[in-house]
Amino acid sequence: MQTMKVFVVFVAVFVIEQASAAVNTNELAKALHNKLSSILEPELMFAPAPPGSNFKGRPQPVSPKLDFLLVLDSSGSITAEHFEWVKDNSKVLVDYIHGQSPIGTYGSRVGLIEYSTQCKTHVEFSFCDYNTVSTIKNRISQVKFDNGGSTATGPALQLAKTELDIKGRPGNVRVVWVITDGKSNSGVKPKIPADDLRANGVMVCVVGVGNSVNDVELNQIGDSGCVFRSDSYSQLKTAARMAYNLSQPQLSSGFFNNLSFKRV
Repeated sequence: MQTMKVFVVFVAVFVIEQASAAVNTNELAKALHNKLSSILEPELMFAPAPPGSNFKGRPQPVSPKLDFLLVLDSSGSITAEHFEWVKDNSKVLVDYIHGQSPIGTYGSRVGLIEYSTQCKTHVEFSFCDYNTVSTIKNRISQVKFDNGGSTATGPALQLAKTELDIKGRPGNVRVVWVITDGKSNSGVKPKIPADDLRANGVMVCVVGVGNSVNDVELNQIGDSGCVFRSDSYSQLKTAARMAYNLSQPQLSSGFFNNLSFKRV
């Protein structure tokens, strides 16, 4: 009888701990928004002085330009349906960046790496391939699910480093944004290329989705403060949209009350 009591208490504690571990969608949205807004936070800068003049004027807020490289897990455990949600999430991230630091030939840029097995890991499109929001989002829609049999996160990060070394633009803030649902099981350990990226001044962020993700590995991949967990791909999609909404200018509740209209 005593053994039974201990068993019941153990199960109760386990359920409570599991419930408390669930990710809150609102909190995830706030965390995504806070990190993205901090990356894109404007800095006060002086405009170039006219030739022959030392006059600088007043400093103006200028948002940093990004080289933002999406690294998307396309292994079979995700499923084709969920990968569509990954792509939807990626398109929201593109909208978020463009809203703070416009995407363009001389502005922020976006590239995408898709990975599963080592032989299927590849660059879908690079920074110079598309320079408008519509063409980038359309290209993301065209990415096909690999359905690979393994998860080569380390090789994908190695490819990200090569891509940024060769095609990264001097002066742009370089960000690698990984979305994965599991522990890597093929190729080099992800920590090695992730540390190499950081050593080159690249910010590495990672989103782990579902209950098969290795938390230790996530923290080895992502920078401090740029590691996120989501219970599901549908939750991540919702949270990304909420984060985007948080980035939009908000009118105060009394805004319209303070307006005066004059009949003409």
